[in-house]
Amino acid sequence: MQNSTKKTLTFPIRIALILLVCAILFKVQHWPYASQLLLMSTIPLALLYSLRFLNKKEKKRIDIVKLGLVLVWTINIVLKTYHINFIAYGFELVLFVLFVWWFIEDGLRYFSKRKFINNGFIKFFYYGLCILTITLILWGTLFKIQHWPYGSLILTFGFLFLVMMLIVDYVVIKRS
Repeated sequence: MQNSTKKTLTFPIRIALILLVCAILFKVQHWPYASQLLLMSTIPLALLYSLRFLNKKEKKRIDIVKLGLVLVWTINIVLKTYHINFIAYGFELVLFVLFVWWFIEDGLRYFSKRKFINNGFIKFFYYGLCILTITLILWGTLFKIQHWPYGSLILTFGFLFLVMMLIVDYVVIKRS
């Protein structure tokens, strides 16, 4: 039951994450309907991840930390969407502490314990896509902050590659 529940909820959670990435792109680019898209992606993400947590038979401390990360992050996004900043600052502090806790306890092993369907070209392609995505998002952010030409275009391509990376990640990683 546990594995089938995790596998059935992985795809909808992935769709909610892809919508969230698109919503963040809309918000950064000041495109219309960004706030609505943020709400339409964060609320299902929080509900689906909570259901996945509740269906888990053996709950470890890191699972509670990850649930806290998802819930605090989604609540923070909703609060900032409605410009309730005085409460959101407290959530950002809690979010930072939970992220550091996750990074120390499980974050460094996240990429090392992953098993690919094929270790050859797919692994090379996946890590190349990760490097390209991070590079485009960082350069796009820098260009956008400095108001240099093509900043919006580079950032948009970075977010589109992030969406592609989430799709490729779902396909090429073996799920246990």
